[in-house]
Amino acid sequence: MDVHMLEGRRGEDARRRRLVLAIGLCTAALLPGCKRGSDDGMGLSVGLDGGESETAGDDGDEIPADLDPAPATLRLLLQRQYVGAVEELLGPEAAAAADPPENHAINGFDAVGAAQLALGDAEIDAYERSARAVAEAAAAAGTLDTWLACDPVGAGNEACIRQVVGSFGRRAWRRPLTDEEIERYTAVGTAAAADLGGFEAGLRAAIAALLQSPYFLYQVEVGEPDPDDPSRRRLTQYELASRISFFLLDTVPDAELLDDAEAGLLYDSDGIREAAWRLLERPRARESLGEFFGEAWRLRNLVGLPKDLATFPQWTPELAEAMRGETLALIEDLAWEQEADFREVFMADYTFVNARLGFHYGLPGAAELSDTHTKVSLAGHDKRGGLFGHGGFLSLLGHVSSTSPTLRGKFVLENILCRTVPPPPPGVVTDLPTNDGSVTMRERLEAHMSDPSCRGCHEMMDPIGFGLENYDGIGRFRTEDNGQPIDSSAVLDGEAFDGAASLGTIVASSPDSAHCLVRNLYRHATGHIEGPGEEDALLVIEDAFAESGYRMQDLMVEIVASPAFRVVAEPE
Repeated sequence: MDVHMLEGRRGEDARRRRLVLAIGLCTAALLPGCKRGSDDGMGLSVGLDGGESETAGDDGDEIPADLDPAPATLRLLLQRQYVGAVEELLGPEAAAAADPPENHAINGFDAVGAAQLALGDAEIDAYERSARAVAEAAAAAGTLDTWLACDPVGAGNEACIRQVVGSFGRRAWRRPLTDEEIERYTAVGTAAAADLGGFEAGLRAAIAALLQSPYFLYQVEVGEPDPDDPSRRRLTQYELASRISFFLLDTVPDAELLDDAEAGLLYDSDGIREAAWRLLERPRARESLGEFFGEAWRLRNLVGLPKDLATFPQWTPELAEAMRGETLALIEDLAWEQEADFREVFMADYTFVNARLGFHYGLPGAAELSDTHTKVSLAGHDKRGGLFGHGGFLSLLGHVSSTSPTLRGKFVLENILCRTVPPPPPGVVTDLPTNDGSVTMRERLEAHMSDPSCRGCHEMMDPIGFGLENYDGIGRFRTEDNGQPIDSSAVLDGEAFDGAASLGTIVASSPDSAHCLVRNLYRHATGHIEGPGEEDALLVIEDAFAESGYRMQDLMVEIVASPAFRVVAEPE
């Protein structure tokens, strides 16, 4: 990365200015190795050892011999994980100043993209600007001083900067720094203090430098050789602590978890489970799970969702936000308040609405509701129940001015049941007929399915979506489409249904729904799509999920305790 000069200064020694911000940051994927150097000796080298190694002993769980894990990677922090880390380290004011680049999903998951995409010059510059802004905001808020355990007047700038580099760096990089690293970043701080005339300026420079390092920006998940199988690598204790914390909390490990790693307490499933259950008690765990579902079920797309206001004048960002809050409230209730069978998310005969959403659904007593989402019964109301009756689901999977049985059915198959829907054959016209005399959406799609080139895919998707045709493009209940009665009879896996609640009952009872949830959460947790060599380990997680009564917190704990979560293969 090119070195940026410190603004507002003239006549300074060029080499010293480079020293302040010469932080090597590779633009490649960083594996199998990434080395950048400079004449001033400030380059970083990132290799398979990741700058750390600790011996955990030989009393850990045995890793199954047939487990063939994914290759080792370095995984860029997700945008929310970067901000969460800054908040954990430096407080909310610093987090508000953080501005990392956006995520880019691959195979439907931001975490998979984070493990595969390389940084370009624009992203590197963005991380540098963000690090400087974070350090400035933390200094203004006084949170930098919380890392200061010495008196810079008595001990001197260099000694105090060295102390902060060691303590802050351990939390930010999720491992102890080597002596060489401490000296390197201390030199950055002391040089800046001399150039800019004060200890605080030096401290800001050192903090900003640490936040630009690959050891902060990436989850280092390269491991060390498995003594039982040289073809595999066990994540080190610190790497595992980082993977657990970013999965469960979207932030850096707390001091206690790093102490567990240092003591070797994360080397077996019992120690990992104990640590995971402790982390799940933190409020961040609820937010992190909500972020996962916001991604996996597209809830984060709701507020910016375009709708034709001539057709749907009721559609507003406030209504969209109320819909997003409805689904997240149900998820939180099942996972944390009730600790119930999570499959109830598909068939719950209650939901959580505020006054705006209650009026939108036409619920009795909506006038008595407030702006806060409140639990209400749906028994006997408009066939509504569970996720598939939520306005957010129905709005997201509709067209701008109409419903889409195809999109709704496709989402159920692919995102909820993890079944593959093939793409349309090349050259096939996917537009629905408009001049054939058909009136309802169902009639138009049935005419479309008469084309043999379209029938194969649409026969998979549309019969599911037909059962949700009583709900318009923004989730309101209706009995007519273009003035004609709606036929909402439908079928999934040979079972007839009519409406959201009955569809949810079928989905909840299908083994594919739990199977799919486990895999989606595992993909998010590990940053890759599972391979055949991980299948047996995932089946063990599924069995444990079932034995727990399908409780979500138990699933998260079993994922992190799984051998598949703790080992990687040699990098490709």
